[in-house]
Amino acid sequence: MVIVSSREFRANQRKYFDLARINEVVITSRSHGSYRLVPISDGDTLIDHATLDAKIRQGIADYESGKVSRMKEGESSGEFLARMINEA
Repeated sequence: MVIVSSREFRANQRKYFDLARINEVVITSRSHGSYRLVPISDGDTLIDHATLDAKIRQGIADYESGKVSRMKEGESSGEFLARMINEA
């Protein structure tokens, strides 16, 4: 783990962005607390609260109106997902 001040981070951002790919980097600030610098990978999902809330509300509305897909008895989750993809 590498711990740096916010001043050091501002002066050498590229260095710490590169370092964060292989090591944990913590940036400290007296007035704002500490933060961890973490690279985002392809598998990460980024979504803001408003978008997530809207998607959840839409899902609830779909469920309440009967717009749902159910697994068949004995169907595995993989088979169910494959069926959903093929029906789309």
